[in-house]
Order: sequence, then C-alpha cells, then structure tokens
Amino acid sequence: MRRFALLGWAVLMLALMAIAAAPYVLSGPEPAGATVLDRATFLSGNSPAEEVSLPHVIYPGSGTPASVRYLVDIDLPAAFGEAPYLLVPLLNRRVSLEIAGETFYDSGLHTLWAGPMINTTTLVRLPSRGLAPGRNRLTLTIEAGRFIFPVYLSRLYFGTDAQLAPSFKWWSFVEQMKIMSLAAQVLLAAGLILAFFFRPHDILISWLAALEAVSTTVAIAMFTGFHPGLRAVLPYVVALVPAYGLLCAAVALALLGRRPPRVLQLLIIATVCFVLVCAVVGTPFSRMIGVMVSLFFLGVGLVAAIVVIGWGALRQGNIDARFMLGPAVLLTLFLARDGYIAATLPDYPFNMLSSHIGLVYVAAIVAVLMRRMASSFEQLDRSNETLAQRLAEREAELAVLARQEQVEASRLVREQERQRLTHDLHDGLSGHLVSIIAMSERAESKPIETAAREALNDLRLVIYSLDLGTSDLPLALANFRERLIPQLQRLGVELDWSMANLPEVSGVTPGNALAVLRILQEAITNALRHGPARRIAIRGSASDDGMAAIAIENDGRPTMTGSGGHGLNNMRRRAEQLQAGLHFEALDQGMRVTLLLPLCLPDVGT
Repeated sequence: MRRFALLGWAVLMLALMAIAAAPYVLSGPEPAGATVLDRATFLSGNSPAEEVSLPHVIYPGSGTPASVRYLVDIDLPAAFGEAPYLLVPLLNRRVSLEIAGETFYDSGLHTLWAGPMINTTTLVRLPSRGLAPGRNRLTLTIEAGRFIFPVYLSRLYFGTDAQLAPSFKWWSFVEQMKIMSLAAQVLLAAGLILAFFFRPHDILISWLAALEAVSTTVAIAMFTGFHPGLRAVLPYVVALVPAYGLLCAAVALALLGRRPPRVLQLLIIATVCFVLVCAVVGTPFSRMIGVMVSLFFLGVGLVAAIVVIGWGALRQGNIDARFMLGPAVLLTLFLARDGYIAATLPDYPFNMLSSHIGLVYVAAIVAVLMRRMASSFEQLDRSNETLAQRLAEREAELAVLARQEQVEASRLVREQERQRLTHDLHDGLSGHLVSIIAMSERAESKPIETAAREALNDLRLVIYSLDLGTSDLPLALANFRERLIPQLQRLGVELDWSMANLPEVSGVTPGNALAVLRILQEAITNALRHGPARRIAIRGSASDDGMAAIAIENDGRPTMTGSGGHGLNNMRRRAEQLQAGLHFEALDQGMRVTLLLPLCLPDVGT
C-alpha cells in the first residue's frame, strides 16, 4: 500500500512539474505564411516619434498620456487576391484600429473583459476601400492612462483568414480558460459563502469562504478593472491583495484542524486598512508603498501557507494537506511569475497565467471538501448502522420484556383464579363433605363415612395441586405424604417414605402435579384394596437413563388390575400425558409400580 502511495506522489509531482514548465515550453502556433509586423512608430503625447520594435512595453509614470499611438506599415502585394486580415495576439488595453483616417475596429465595443489579468486577442478584417497595393499605414490607438500596470503590445500578423485563424483560436482559447477559471472561482465562492451560513462554526468552511470572497473580488477587478466605470475602484480593490496571502496561511492552519491565531486576524485587517489609506492618498509614492506592502504580505502569506501545508502533508500525513500541497506551490510560483511579468513584461509566449492555475487550486479545494463530505457521510452511515443495530437490540429487549410481562400477567390472572377456586372449594364443597362425615359418624353409617372421606381427600388433593410453583413437586409430594399417613395409620398399614434422592423436576404445573399425585393415589388404593398390603414403601431416585423415578412397593398380593375398575388404564393415560414411563412389576411378596418422570414436565391441563 505504501508503494502505491509513493507511486501516486511521484506521478503527481511529475504532473505538477509539467504544468509549471508549460509556459516556458509551449509557445502556440505561429501563423504560417503570414507577414510578421514587428516594427512600429511610437507616438506618446507631445514626445517626438520613436521607432520601436514589437513587442513593446509602456511603463506607467506621471507623464503617461491617456492614450498612445503605434503607426505600423503594411505592404499589400498587388496580387493579394483574398480579403486581408490583421491578428493582434496579445494586448492588455483597449485598442482602436484605423486606416486612411477611418476607424474600422474598437475593442471596447466588442469585449466585456478589460483588466490586468486578461488580454485582448483580435482578428479583424481590414477594410478594402482603405487599402491600396503597396504601402498602407495602420494606426493603433491604445488606452494608457495612469495605471499601475504597464501597457503591452505583441507582434502583429498580416495575412489571410486561413493563415491567421489557427493562431487566433489558440490565443482565444488561452484567454477563455482564464474566464472559465474566474467562473469556477465565483461558483466556489458562492457555494462556500452559502455553506458558511449553514455551518458558521466550521473553521475550515469559515476561512475558505473568506478567502474565496476576497479572491473572487480581486479576480473580478483584475478582469474588468480597465472599464471606464471601474477604473477608480481598481486601486482600492488591490488593497485586498495582502489579505489574500494572509488568508491562505489561515486556511492552511484550518486545513490541519488548527484555529488561526487572533494576531493573524488583526494583521489581515491592519494591512488592508494601511493599503487603503495609501490608495486614498493617491500620490505616486503612497501608491508605490501600498503596492510594496501588498506584495510583501502576499508573499509572506503564501510562503507560510506552503510551509504549514507541507508540514501537515509530510510530517502529519494529513490527506487534505497532501491534496493542497501541489496546487499551493504552483499557485505561489505562478503568482510570482505574473508579478514579475506585470513589472517587466518580457517577451514570453503567454502573459498572466496564475488564473489558469486557479482552476487547479479550485479543483483541489473541491476535492478536499468532497473528501470531507464523503467522510462525513461515511461516519453518518456508520452511526446510522450503529443506531439501527442498537434500536433493533432495544426492540428485541422490549419484545422479550413485553412477552415476559404478558406471561407474568397471565400467570397472575391464573394465580388469582386458582386462589379464588381454592377458597371456594375449601370453604364450600370441603365444608359440606366434613358435615357429611360428621353426620355419618353419629349415624354409624360406615360406607357413607368412607365415601365422604375419600371424596374429601380427593378434593384436598385437587386444592393442594392448585397452589404449586414450577419446582414445587417435592412440596406436593410432602403434602401428599402428610395426608397419607393418617389414612394408613387408621388401617394399620406401615408407610416407608423417602424422597431424598429424587432429582429436581421443573415445569411443575397444577395439572401435571395433580396427574402425578393421582397416579400415586391410584397405586396406593390398589395396594390397599387388592393386596391387601400391610406395608407400603414409596421412594424417589434417579434412573439409569437420567429420569426421576418414583417407586411404590407393597407386600400384598401381586395383582395387575383392579376388580371391575379402570384404575390401571387411568394411570397409564396420565403417564402418557406427562410423557412419563409407567412400569408394573410383580415381586415375590407384593407388587412394585415405577413412575419415570422427565426432568422437565410438559404442561398438562387440570
């Protein structure tokens, strides 16, 4: 992964080096077959005429007139059959062209852009009525005035439309790229200012919005500042130039997540105010001081921005800093180059090019913002996934709690109903049976007394089974034992009871507890009726297959059925309901009934 990162950096550096070298390598197509006009007579105010070579530069000064003129001779061949055209590749001022005293072209009427950062590329057809075979004089009247930027006129080319069109298209494309860069910058500034109103606390958005607002204002002035209505504003807009450099340093700090210091904010305000004062004073000296201060702080801010971004990219590994390092270096180099050209205007194939690099810088800013937005969306997606997962977990927990609450509510309802039924049976039917037993004893009616006692015991068995918990089988068996002992004692039958080794059985409900007790009751009843047994042993233990075993042994006669009844069938039916095993075994002296219960009983209705 690191190898791919290094390869990407190498490719990026080569691309940036190629962009930096392009202005010195690419020169654009020369008009093939066209006549080069590189000599002119220069007329400036009351100064004497001067022969100059093209390209020519006029440096600003106190004596610079409002306009200057260039007289260029054109030799038209007698056999020149096609319509003649004139190409002016680069001119950074308004120009009017005339032949034989007739003006046939005025750039101020054909173009919107007129400023220090834009050049006029002109391809114009020469008027046929003003031309004659032989030497013709072309007069170029160029607006000069007291601007801080020099006037520049490139070589001129004379020829046919076919000869000059390729070069005209090339130079027009170069200048149109500057306008595209300005449009992209305006859109980015509008977007950042809008984003600032939505996210005023975002440090990077705030400083980028301020930087692009200043940069766009300066750029618009540089593209339109030579228009008559905007000339007076141009010196004051230049006062924002030092703010641009210092804002670049502030953006570099914000890019690394650092809040720009208060001193930097005060310095931006102070430099702008100082340069504005110099512009208001308006003397050549004050303007020169203002320009020097502007260029100084512009350079300091840009260099500081490169240092901060480079430190973040190379030492901290900041992704945003890596995006911005190359464009920041290129923008600084091209601004320095344009400053040098604005001051000296050497014979370079291109003029101002920092606006072209502005496209790269704008693209880098957009890439940083898009990366941050994508990162924010990714974090938002992860947060949404986490929240959705937690919500699902909470919903599952709530569903479990709701089911538990529903089960508990149902249990409480059943418990209340069991309690009501228990009280009704105990206070109602049980009382009537006790009364029957008492009257039978007084009337000495033994059959009626016996039947009433059996009915009372069975009723108590039902009542006790209604008040059991899920693990209360030992309690049910203990209650059964307490009721069984008095009955067997009256009959003179010995009881051997042991449930210490019975495993724990869960899932006990009133229904299956009653089924277990009825099986035990039926086994004991059979032992007493058909034995007749004198000793009964009831023991609990764990079977070999891990079930809970309850064995009922008696020493009576081994019999497998009750006389004329359905006791054994009822026992088997109840055992099947409990998913239990029921075994009958005849002994040498007596009978053994073994009930094998699962460790978790199924729910059996009462």
